[in-house]
Amino acid sequence: MGKQLLLVAVSGWGQESDRQAADNAGFDHHLIKPVNVDELTAVLSGQPTH
Repeated sequence: MGKQLLLVAVSGWGQESDRQAADNAGFDHHLIKPVNVDELTAVLSGQPTH
């Protein structure tokens, strides 16, 4: 208990409205398929992706 959960949406949809929907659903990040391994690694390690 007490640990935070990191939620990452992985989707084929990449419009701003899709990103907003993922944010509204509680996701911490929204990645577009096919996922870039370096971007995923950065997200999982807590590094900024942009």
